[in-house]
Amino acid sequence: MVSRTVIVGLLFSLAMIMPFSHAQFGLPKKPDNKASAEAQVNADGEINGGAGSAVSRPLLQLLSKAEKQAGGTLKISPDDALSIDGLLKQALEDPQTQILVQEMKTMQREVLEQMLGETTPLDIVTTLKSVMDELVSLEILFKDPKRALKEMEKEGMIEKERLPEYKKNPDLLEQDTRKALYMTFVSTAVVGELM
Repeated sequence: MVSRTVIVGLLFSLAMIMPFSHAQFGLPKKPDNKASAEAQVNADGEINGGAGSAVSRPLLQLLSKAEKQAGGTLKISPDDALSIDGLLKQALEDPQTQILVQEMKTMQREVLEQMLGETTPLDIVTTLKSVMDELVSLEILFKDPKRALKEMEKEGMIEKERLPEYKKNPDLLEQDTRKALYMTFVSTAVVGELM
């Protein structure tokens, strides 16, 4: 498994070589008629539960590999699969993200190759799902930016040097948190060969 130091180093390097995207990233809208029950990837790479036809082939293949690796116990809802796929599609359409991905693939090629060899499909799916869950939490947490600041400060999630800046502008904390999650999502997607 790739160490946190390598991942953090990669993310930091990427942040230095490419300014963050100016687009507002969040959860893609999901169709209301999709089931929210847990689903499993079947042997054909389709998601049981109704989302199979709406999810991209590369994501279905990754989910199928993760399912095999998990020994048939990987459970992901059709909504989760659609959310991950929707954010992937949104990222692929963003010109700045396209540039970022190319920079990652050229400037960080050795690190990416190492990560590709050490990171399993299950690790990738788990991370993508975790980021999506954090984005959901972010939507809820930042309904009240001042309270979010207080809670994140209490949990030690804010660098002390940035605290005065965030106290002046709590909305900046949401933007920075969203950007960090987006960078994690994109980096993980690149390692998973989804971008």
